[in-house]
Amino acid sequence: MTSQPPQPIESGNQIPLFLFTYNCNKRRFIPGVFQSKLLEVLPDQLCTLYVFGFQEFCTILDSSFPADAHCQLIEMNQLLQEALEEKYQLPSSIHTVSMHMMGSIAMIIVTPFASKVGTVRNASSSCGYMYSSLKGGVGTRLAFYPNGRYDSSGSVELSFATLHLNAHEGEYYYLQRNQNLHRIIRSLDFGDGYGLVKPKNHIFILGDLNYRTTKQYNPKSPQSQELLSLMDTSLKANKKGYRQKVEKLVKEYDEFRVSMRNGEVLQNFAEPKITFPPTYKYHVNTAIFNSKRSPSWCDRIVYLSTYEELGHDNLGLTLLKFPGKNSNPEWYQRYLPHTIKYDSIETLLQSDHRPVYLNMTIPFQPPESILSSLSGCLQILPQGITGEERFDNASQLETLAMSTDVVSGPTTIYLKPTSLDFIQQQLLRPTSDTIIGYSLWLTHTPKGRVYLFAILLIVSLGYFFI
Repeated sequence: MTSQPPQPIESGNQIPLFLFTYNCNKRRFIPGVFQSKLLEVLPDQLCTLYVFGFQEFCTILDSSFPADAHCQLIEMNQLLQEALEEKYQLPSSIHTVSMHMMGSIAMIIVTPFASKVGTVRNASSSCGYMYSSLKGGVGTRLAFYPNGRYDSSGSVELSFATLHLNAHEGEYYYLQRNQNLHRIIRSLDFGDGYGLVKPKNHIFILGDLNYRTTKQYNPKSPQSQELLSLMDTSLKANKKGYRQKVEKLVKEYDEFRVSMRNGEVLQNFAEPKITFPPTYKYHVNTAIFNSKRSPSWCDRIVYLSTYEELGHDNLGLTLLKFPGKNSNPEWYQRYLPHTIKYDSIETLLQSDHRPVYLNMTIPFQPPESILSSLSGCLQILPQGITGEERFDNASQLETLAMSTDVVSGPTTIYLKPTSLDFIQQQLLRPTSDTIIGYSLWLTHTPKGRVYLFAILLIVSLGYFFI
């Protein structure tokens, strides 16, 4: 018996998506454990695209030699396909449309609708030491054709980026993360003249962004004690109270949310409400926070949020379209992004991080461009001036649209790849990766140590006889 081709579950013109990010802490998956936890959170309704971002999916040594890392990535892809086929009972119907990696950062995109996806482009950008691949991001841009890629009557592009930013607490590292975030968004070169930000694109960023909850961690401080108290199981018993406490602590202490609110990074981007515990740092194989680090929401998923315009007021500012008070609430779920669930998998204990996933729907119509057509610079729009505005509540939309203190316009932040980016990514990065890779190989492998000993012996004998 031949199974029927899968049909997408869409509301009106909505595109359902599932996004997932996980810092694996350089540990290989235990297949049965990982797949069982993934099956628990996969949505019951079929999505158009499933996007999986991974950081530290292999060791630094393996990541320095792409052939070794790629073999591990193939294994991960197989696990993902098997889990999706089991969840939706679609044998041989789940297809990988993109599998891209740089160092130990990777992104896999799979779909049950391969015939609706075309023109896949990949990009990568590093920001590690000496522009190495120790930190950075990978991106994928693809075209989605609702009626199949052979029907050119309509399509829309979606751009995804998986990032792993620099770690550590303190003002210096915080500013470094902000700087690297801007650099990666600009230098992800897809070969079409644009970085991650491109007009007429839905844009998503996921990964271990490494933003913390304190600049100077003291485990005995009231702030730290309040964050560490989130591990209290008795507190979790009151689900509503726990979620409210998490929201409060995120608003007060989370560097990333504060930086978005202040317009320092990811202007015009939004993130759904966080109601889950900090995703870092845990003792491996336990549900216990490691008190050597301040509990933080390092792992995040955000999206460009400049959806739908109503027109312009007499100041030339773009206004959001929002439903009237008596309108059907399905109106804004159809024409604006709708978050179904944004959560973490608390029971996957293999890493010192917890995975984060987002199930959402987006309209077919892409958000308004934040790229100035004249200068190629970031253009701030009223819709996304604050990352805290979430497009799942009409009153928030109305408040933002009617705000009188919202300023919009072009900035000095350039968003297209430059010649310097090309030199850094195509020349400096391979050189740095080679130096780091062979240094580790010579000092951390038996065969490498033999070579190192032989080299030192030859050099010593040469010096003695000279």
